[in-house]
Amino acid sequence: YQMHIANSSEAELEAELDIDQGADMLIVKPAYADILYRLTNKFPSTPIGVYHVSGEYAMIKAAVMQGWLDEEQVVLETMLGLKRAGARFIITYYADFIIKHLSVR
Repeated sequence: YQMHIANSSEAELEAELDIDQGADMLIVKPAYADILYRLTNKFPSTPIGVYHVSGEYAMIKAAVMQGWLDEEQVVLETMLGLKRAGARFIITYYADFIIKHLSVR
């Protein structure tokens, strides 16, 4: 559902309605860590993940192209933050990048 960015209570209400209607899992899109954290604490038995949308991907790519950010550091920190906020899964355009960089370590 498209909700107003500032209305986290609406996100919680919609999540509860979805779970009551039989949802097996939930996806937070875009990947707002505060909403994710709130939902994972309220619904601990429901798998909740995030969709790291193309706009977030594009912003990181643009900043990297300008030399403002270290791509590996920012991407891995972003994904770790989402995991720490409670994501059981992350859908991202950076999947191949993450696999490549984690397998090197």
